[in-house]
Amino acid sequence: MGKSDDSPYSAALAKHVSAEGCQFVFNEKRVAPGQRFRFKLEGFNPVIGTVRWVVTDRVGFAFDRPLSRACQQALSEHCRTVHGLKLFLA
Repeated sequence: MGKSDDSPYSAALAKHVSAEGCQFVFNEKRVAPGQRFRFKLEGFNPVIGTVRWVVTDRVGFAFDRPLSRACQQALSEHCRTVHGLKLFLA
């Protein structure tokens, strides 16, 4: 049974955030290259992207559109203070 659009697929921690992408660290779910996710940060448009590589619990994630510096900072700060980000299938 699949997840609905408003139910998170998993939570991940974003590291090494840049305008073009980031590294996600997953605790529980397995993901595969080509899988698409979206997430939302308060005050910003939804971010959508694609998994490019997977090594154990680490995932390279490329954003569909470059993130502004403010959005990059918000993503880094969110993961530092909340310790994770809810990811939804895109």
